[in-house]
Amino acid sequence: MYIFRSKAGTFTIGSDPTVSGCYELCVGGMWLGTYETPDRAAQDVLMRCTGWHDWDNRKDTDCPGEIGEWEVI
Repeated sequence: MYIFRSKAGTFTIGSDPTVSGCYELCVGGMWLGTYETPDRAAQDVLMRCTGWHDWDNRKDTDCPGEIGEWEVI
C-alpha cells in the first residue's frame, strides 16, 4: 500500500478488493476511484483531478511527482 500524507488528508493507494488486478485511490478511507496501476492513481493526485473538491482545488500543498515518492507500507 502507498501513502501520501497531505494537509488536506491522507491518500492511500492499494489493491482493490472488488476488482482483481486493479488499485483503489482513497482519502481518509473514502473511495475516490479504481485504477489499472498505482502510478495512474498517483498521477490523478498530482494533477489534482481526483474528484475530491478539498484536494483538487487546493494550491497550498506539494504533492509527490511519482508513485516512487509515496511512502510504502
